[in-house]
Amino acid sequence: MSGKRTIGITTYDYSPSDMLNLAVHAERLGFEGLWFGEHYVVPEKYEGHHPSRKETPKDKNDARDKAIIGEGVRIYDPFFLLGAIAGATTRLKIGTAICIVPMNHPLLLARQIITAQEVSGGRFLFGTGAGWLKEEFDAVGAPFHERGARMDEMFAIMKKALAGGYFEHHGKYFDFESLQMTPHPVTVPLVCGGNTGPALRRVAEIADAWINSAMVTLEDVLPMRDTIEAERAARGTSGRPFEYFVRPTSPNPETVEPFFDAGFENIILWGPAIWPNDETVPLEAKVANLTRVARDLGLTPLAAAA
Repeated sequence: MSGKRTIGITTYDYSPSDMLNLAVHAERLGFEGLWFGEHYVVPEKYEGHHPSRKETPKDKNDARDKAIIGEGVRIYDPFFLLGAIAGATTRLKIGTAICIVPMNHPLLLARQIITAQEVSGGRFLFGTGAGWLKEEFDAVGAPFHERGARMDEMFAIMKKALAGGYFEHHGKYFDFESLQMTPHPVTVPLVCGGNTGPALRRVAEIADAWINSAMVTLEDVLPMRDTIEAERAARGTSGRPFEYFVRPTSPNPETVEPFFDAGFENIILWGPAIWPNDETVPLEAKVANLTRVARDLGLTPLAAAA
């Protein structure tokens, strides 16, 4: 391990103005990046449950699920938000956590990530996942049960697209003749999410980095890292540069520091725990809380770093 230590923030269900304020102050205080969650629709009824649940509750639509997909939840396009925040900042890295890849068309998604990387001046991290909410897939006409295989083919297409120049593709889900998305190569780090076996194997095969689903304890995440490293060794990809982005259960130093001690270099904090997702809380109070968290975790403000 290099000894690098970075701390980012993952966001969800914020108003755009609140997110812009968070971005500007997070950059000033020395946070590394800002990540955007994604959903497309909020079904009134659904059967699935969020991956953060370790067991299947009797009531599938429990409080945790409703915090992610509930009638009061605000969902915005992460790529549009990314452009706004890229324009309001100069150093802050900006990522999707996660983009639900198999609900998209790979060529349209390639256009988005190429644009995101160039608009942000190379600060974009493409965090990806397969999704979990069948009713959401049904609403947009995307096949839910084939999402893993569909996503694998999409990654292959996007890799060709980002390489620059003309390419064609003839696969199970997508078929098109020679075309071009960009005349020059565009490098976009691929960050794959997921905590389960298929997701971790995909991470080992193709990803530049991994981000875990939901929030985890150190005891939860250590065996996942072991699995990824074993799979990377088995696939001959262990020599490729690779990073871990992990989301602990608390922003407190006593929770975060053991992750660093265990060799995890990139910590992602849950936004509402450090920047209240409450329009009645004054901006000054939110900034003061974020400043305290940054200080407690040893971050260096930009002015001091300069």
